[in-house]
Amino acid sequence: MSDAIVPKGQPTPGDPEKKGWLFKWTNYLKGYQRRWFVLSNGLLSYYRNQAEMAHTCRGTISLLGALIHTADSCTFVISNGGTQTFHIRAHDEVERQSWVTALELAKAKAIRAQESDDDEDQMSSGAVVVGGGEGEGEDAGGIARELAARFHDLRTCSELVARHGAALQRSLVDLEIPPSDTTKQVSERATLFRISCNAMMNACSEFMSAAAASSARMSRALQHERDQKTRLQEVVEQLARQHDNLEKTVTARSTTVSDLLVT
Repeated sequence: MSDAIVPKGQPTPGDPEKKGWLFKWTNYLKGYQRRWFVLSNGLLSYYRNQAEMAHTCRGTISLLGALIHTADSCTFVISNGGTQTFHIRAHDEVERQSWVTALELAKAKAIRAQESDDDEDQMSSGAVVVGGGEGEGEDAGGIARELAARFHDLRTCSELVARHGAALQRSLVDLEIPPSDTTKQVSERATLFRISCNAMMNACSEFMSAAAASSARMSRALQHERDQKTRLQEVVEQLARQHDNLEKTVTARSTTVSDLLVT
């Protein structure tokens, strides 16, 4: 597929998550052509050169719901359901894996951002404003969501590490049959590394559970304080009304007594 100029809807500039030169499949006549790729805000965009970034985007693919897979040691493919497909080739396997990892993380972040937006829309549609102090509750909920987002990133990294570790072990087995002492040691270390990653993820999961419980307790405490404040305000208002009625009664009786004394 040849490059198509995208005059509108260009990606927002800002700090890209990753950028660099790669080779993109254009057509059977030109084959793979060198292009400048930029990964930012869940979008992968490409240009013929860096100067084009200021005015012309040659193509963009959203990573939200996209499929990312490797074709060979240097090539990977990104497809978003048939409407768009990017065949991209890196200089070597290390660069290819670096891009695939960055794309997987960006995809997970885009999915999480959409889910967060959906949750906020649901909360705003059914929100009930209660007295003062709602800012503290929102802060506690925001901290919990931020922690959950970071935990999601860690889980994605852990899954990528496990996947790459398994691929490394398979490669080592294929290189030497029967396996030598070196390949056995590397395989054992890779296994230990995966076990350590799983232990780290379990610890993070327990931390998230504790943080969620603390957030719930904090929210209940804040709600209790708001209820107490509301009740105190009602008592103060009731006392103020009683005081006003008492003043009116005293004034009326004083007036009556004065009139009697005059007569």
